[in-house]
Amino acid sequence: MKKAFSVCFTLLLSILYKEIQSQPWVQNLPPNPNFFDYENAFQNYWANKTPEKGKGYKPYLRWLEFWRPRVGKSGEFPNPNILWQEAMLAKQQLGTLTTTGNWAIIGPSSVPTNGGAGRLNFITFHPTQSNTYWVGSASGGLWKTTNNGVSWTSNTDQLPVLGVSDLAIDPNNPNIMYLATGDGDGNHTYSIGVLKSTDGGNTWNTTGLSWFVTQGRVIRRIVVKPDNSNVIIIASNNGIYRTTNGGANWTQVQTGNFYDLEWKPGNPNTIYAARYNGVFRSTDGGATWAAISSGFPTNGGRVEIAVTPADSNYIYAVVANPSTDGLLGVYRSTNGGGSWSLRANSPNILGYQSNGSDNGGQAYYDLAMDASPINKEEVVVGGINIWRSTNGGNSWTIIAHWTGSGAPYVHADIHWLKYTSANTIFACHDGGISRTTNSGSSWSDISGNLEVHQIYRISGSVSNSERHLMGTQDNGTTLLDNSSGLLTRPVGGDGMECIIDPVTQNIMFASIYYGDIYRTTGGSWSQVGGNGVNGINESGAWVTPYQLNPQNRFGLFAGYKNVWKSTNRGSSWSKISNFTGSSNIVALAVAPSDSNTIYIATNSNVYRTTNGGSTWTTINSGLPLSTLNPTYIIVKNTDPNTVYITFSGYTS
Repeated sequence: MKKAFSVCFTLLLSILYKEIQSQPWVQNLPPNPNFFDYENAFQNYWANKTPEKGKGYKPYLRWLEFWRPRVGKSGEFPNPNILWQEAMLAKQQLGTLTTTGNWAIIGPSSVPTNGGAGRLNFITFHPTQSNTYWVGSASGGLWKTTNNGVSWTSNTDQLPVLGVSDLAIDPNNPNIMYLATGDGDGNHTYSIGVLKSTDGGNTWNTTGLSWFVTQGRVIRRIVVKPDNSNVIIIASNNGIYRTTNGGANWTQVQTGNFYDLEWKPGNPNTIYAARYNGVFRSTDGGATWAAISSGFPTNGGRVEIAVTPADSNYIYAVVANPSTDGLLGVYRSTNGGGSWSLRANSPNILGYQSNGSDNGGQAYYDLAMDASPINKEEVVVGGINIWRSTNGGNSWTIIAHWTGSGAPYVHADIHWLKYTSANTIFACHDGGISRTTNSGSSWSDISGNLEVHQIYRISGSVSNSERHLMGTQDNGTTLLDNSSGLLTRPVGGDGMECIIDPVTQNIMFASIYYGDIYRTTGGSWSQVGGNGVNGINESGAWVTPYQLNPQNRFGLFAGYKNVWKSTNRGSSWSKISNFTGSSNIVALAVAPSDSNTIYIATNSNVYRTTNGGSTWTTINSGLPLSTLNPTYIIVKNTDPNTVYITFSGYTS
């Protein structure tokens, strides 16, 4: 994941309330909920349930763990005004931002075998150059290809926010572009408003919609009026905004939580908008809006829409069930939104199963729709997987499944779908971008050298400086060895802490959420740690800390609710602490010069043992544990008493 300028931005939650309230576990939140209200609601909902794939469990946990170190100790979320003001002040004090280090990408510069490149939110095509288009990342900026996805470049590293959700291009002058900032689906980055470029994306400047001076929000869609490129419209979680002077001034023209915008083909004055539980229409170029609800469900959740040049009166809408985030129904209007009819409410095309037999989904996080430009009866929908209908939404066939079960493989969690011809469809997802040229019979990954992985942890090899393991969000653990050209994803899921043996590089460890640890000695991988595995009877934190014994590479130490020790590379474990609380250990470090000296941290305390775990001492004195959250510990190589600990969070 690329980095912004030296002021490190972290983010804000106020953009999220309307998005998350659609999820069943937050229906009873108090007014103005803080972080702990959300966390308690989530835990209470899942307390007596078994988490299932495709039910929004992991995406919401990612959100929780992203925000946990970024809130105050009482659960309050940071004020976006203060964050922006401090960033601008730092920029003024620093003057021109320069790079003094000699940094270069080590990879991955291609897509790992069985893996993905990272999360993408959208694709936008050049109006006249068919091989040129742009994709936007949740936290890695804007990327451009001029050779139909063979390679990609980016020049947005210096933007103050690296999450982008849509790009609109002036059809009369492609050098004029408008960029919607923020992560509209995952909310991992907030929006600073709309940015504008007049040189084809080489440089960007703020417009009159600069939300850093008010309240943080997210934008989902941005479009330019086909016959008047000074009119630009956005859909956001704070309503619809419109400018008539190329972005200099903006007016909120409709309130609500909006997700999608589509111009009526052939009519530059009619535009449709999808919001939570509804579709709106404007017939005066977006100046005024009215709901078009005849026959439309009144009990729906998130909505995405699609139009087709094959018949300008056709509008499709996929509506999520607000209780399960699975499918409520696919609806269609054949008279420009005057009335709607239900086309299908099964199978569950938003769920995990390849036959649509499950009843859940993740529509709050992944939902996309598009219609064929030449066949008004053909439409595709993306949730966790991709489905296609050739009879106006009446029946559905799965054309992509993220495990390859019953359909060709495409990475999970579809955020954008776009037809470019009768048989060519592009899909943006949590693993990058894929393309089919035969209506979904097969797909190609064209993520190429996109550098947008969201990396949790990195491990390097002592014996081979070109070998690295990387734990990445939703893209597993990636093994990169530039000396041999090896690039694979040996362990799936969300990759966390990872280790390469300092002597034998083929001995490696990887982990996923809550402390499930895997090991290879050069062949297949097998689980050697985690709740119920090899003697461990506890779950750990989302990113569970563990490390090799620095004086005996056969040994391992891992922090769950207690500290566990293995002397045989994880084949068996014994507990070496006796903490009785419910707090997870979030950081662990073993002194390189004395493996009997171990430091650990929870969000409330820091502990040390000097006798291998027989006794533990609290060492909180002087630490900001009442206001900040510990994140990492490291001990000096030659002195077990010299230790460093990092914290994150916000204070005044």
